[in-house]
Amino acid sequence: MPYMVKSIGMAIDLTPYLEREYDVECDGEVVKLKPVKAWVLAPRGRKGVIIGLFKCPNGKTVRKAIGKTEEAIE
Repeated sequence: MPYMVKSIGMAIDLTPYLEREYDVECDGEVVKLKPVKAWVLAPRGRKGVIIGLFKCPNGKTVRKAIGKTEEAIE
């Protein structure tokens, strides 16, 4: 089942963002990780960014922008 974010008049499928690996900095070293969770962060009426939550091998949790939305969130 796709992981969707629904807004008025639009839905964003976040599944491709959750399946991809990203370069994340953990304690000064760059590691390839998949996000544990992803969500859209956007002010009302503006384009947003997709934020990913990553769990580093040392147990630390890191957030990183992993994408942009093409349409404004209403």
